[in-house]
Amino acid sequence: MHVLKPPSCSHAGPQSVRSAKIVVTMRFSRLRRFELKAVTGEERGGSLTGMTKLKTPSPFWCLNNVNLFERLAPNQMDALHRRVKTIRYQRGETIFLPGDPSDFVYFLHHGRVKLSYLDESGKRFMLTICKQGELFGEMAMLGERQRRLIAEALEDVEVCIIASRDLTDFMAEHSDLALRISKTIGARVATLENRLEDMVFNSVPTRLARLLVRLGDEYGVPMEQGVWLDIRLTHRDLADLIGSTRETTTLTINQLAAQGLVGKLQGRLLLHDVNQLRHLAKLD
Repeated sequence: MHVLKPPSCSHAGPQSVRSAKIVVTMRFSRLRRFELKAVTGEERGGSLTGMTKLKTPSPFWCLNNVNLFERLAPNQMDALHRRVKTIRYQRGETIFLPGDPSDFVYFLHHGRVKLSYLDESGKRFMLTICKQGELFGEMAMLGERQRRLIAEALEDVEVCIIASRDLTDFMAEHSDLALRISKTIGARVATLENRLEDMVFNSVPTRLARLLVRLGDEYGVPMEQGVWLDIRLTHRDLADLIGSTRETTTLTINQLAAQGLVGKLQGRLLLHDVNQLRHLAKLD
């Protein structure tokens, strides 16, 4: 399959580059979606983005890592698997964009996906990072007709996808699964509310310190020099996660590094003093 590539924006200014990248990404996503339709056809009236041809998974393997389904009986898993497809995305590839049809729910079998809100000016706010075993795109089950968020592969990922109406029908027959998904959605909303409160009442250094502590809890690998974050995040990603600019975030990281609190190892952040970061984050 011929792979399309967006044009270079190397000679434009910073703001125009950002806007151009957004436009190119949106157009490129729709080109990919049309190309995928030509290869696989429409999937029961829905539409998907991505360059990889869909395939039917072998029994159970795709959903085995999804926490929500761990209590299902084998016959229930088999019934669900018959409605599931899988698709792979490469790091940096867009899974869906605002305005795309909201037809499918995604379960992350492998890798990490970032979900972001993009306002009209092109400013991003990263809502969450989905990990292996988690779902995203769940608003398709709650009446969302078009996507409002951007979903991007933070690394190479493999997802299990199911038409929202198929999952809704399955949940109607399995109330315990419906309850677990409802709790997951509720927890995600509560986390977002806490982060919005954090943005209103705390400074950038405090917000960044809180983020680093949280990342240490979720992705930290203890080492002699401190806690190494086993996740690749750019300064732009960190800025989007705390609702700041890249420049301010970079300045704050440099200040923390000058104090000996953070460093880098193999291109990823290393937290030298988590206790002091917790103090800066007002968590002690």
